[in-house]
Amino acid sequence: MDKDSKKNITSQNKVLDHLLDKLAQLSDFKKVLSKRAKAKFITNAYTYKLSGLNSPLKKSYQGTYYNCATVLEQKDDKITSHYCNNRWCIVCNRIRTAKMIIGYKPQLDELQDKYFVTLTIPNVTGSDLRQVIKQMTKAFTRIRKTFHDRHISFVGIRKLECTYNPITNLYHPHFHIIMSSESVAHQLVIDWLKHYPEANEYAQDIRPADDDSVMELFKYFSKIITNKTIYVQALDTIFNAMYSLRVYQAFGIKRAISEDISEIQAELYKDLEKREAIWTWLENDWIDQNTGELLTGYEPNDQIKKIINNIK
Repeated sequence: MDKDSKKNITSQNKVLDHLLDKLAQLSDFKKVLSKRAKAKFITNAYTYKLSGLNSPLKKSYQGTYYNCATVLEQKDDKITSHYCNNRWCIVCNRIRTAKMIIGYKPQLDELQDKYFVTLTIPNVTGSDLRQVIKQMTKAFTRIRKTFHDRHISFVGIRKLECTYNPITNLYHPHFHIIMSSESVAHQLVIDWLKHYPEANEYAQDIRPADDDSVMELFKYFSKIITNKTIYVQALDTIFNAMYSLRVYQAFGIKRAISEDISEIQAELYKDLEKREAIWTWLENDWIDQNTGELLTGYEPNDQIKKIINNIK
């Protein structure tokens, strides 16, 4: 990427950060921060387990557990914290999802004859996962090139996703795509099956896209919880396989933003009592060590507790 493009993305990110601040201002702070507390509680539970694995990502998992949104600094009605920007962090993914929607939804809304496409391949082993994902990306790029060579308009955004099947112990990498033109979507599936003739034709999916499709596209790239269970070793396999690989790719539309979020973020909350305080994470909420006051009052329900107790 050239310097001008990087500068443009940086400028756009500042605008998006400002918009996220505005969204926070319009929200009930306890509702917003309670959801963040829930995300922090669940993230800490499985990153603690991930930190115990002999994984190349061990230090990064520890960074998420110990440092991400652990301390919130309040000045008046503004709260500032450090974020890890790691893809396995639900706290950061919530921010990333909002950022991607704000950045790309206006462009996606402008697409005519918009469709949501899913491209799949047969499930693979964990040891093959990273190489298979790279091959999928190359296949998609080759298909895009053939469309270009045939002067076929190919416009939209693609997301890489991966899930895990605990019964077979296999992994399912796949693409979700929002794109224009039903006929082009069908041609995409035809070309995809030429690259992957072993793939199930009926597992590929094409349907009209709506706002729910946009929300689905920008959800997390991997399901942390599978059948009310968190499979730590499988998550580590997915995170290592997808490490440093691009999750989102825009084609035919402007790349609006980077997937990264700011390491330090400050947010304004209109209903927050103006004061100066340092809120420190303790089990399931942030506490003011000077007063003992809890910030959100979040308490995990029985369903969340059951999931946390069922980390394998």
